Amino acid sequence: MKRISKYNSCGRDNEKLFNMGFHPVMLYIFPTAWLISLPFNFVVDSIVLLIGFKIFGKEKVWLNWRRSILLSWIFGYIADLIASFFLMGCEFAAGRFKTGIIGNAFSGVIPFLLTLVSVLIAGVLIYVFNIKIALRKTELDQKTRQKVALLMALVTMPYMFFMPLTF
Repeated sequence: MKRISKYNSCGRDNEKLFNMGFHPVMLYIFPTAWLISLPFNFVVDSIVLLIGFKIFGKEKVWLNWRRSILLSWIFGYIADLIASFFLMGCEFAAGRFKTGIIGNAFSGVIPFLLTLVSVLIAGVLIYVFNIKIALRKTELDQKTRQKVALLMALVTMPYMFFMPLTF
């Protein structure tokens, strides 16, 4: 934990305020991170969908892409956010602000397992959202939709959750 301030709101030297799991640099990067992350994810989702449609669908690749990319991209982000909230909830519930789960998934067995569960939650949600919502209007049969959704889930899960915030 890093000490942010040694004074409380009354100016007394008896309280300490600590950051609770987020690297201070993230406060500066976060607004611009969205501007980079959104188009990057759109491109990655597009490439994975096109590859999946080409490998499994084999016909009307661009038509299927146009019918599914926006929903797949939006719901992929929603799945990542839900997994992030799960991980943050674990962070706060555990009260592990010294070596935080979010800060470094490799700081112990429990942080690693919770991060793994979070990534798997995102993967399952990406799969379900693609099957039930994003790929519904494509001209693919159910088995092909399942294969494309599985490919999307495996390739686009938020593996970055494992990346330590501090080095």
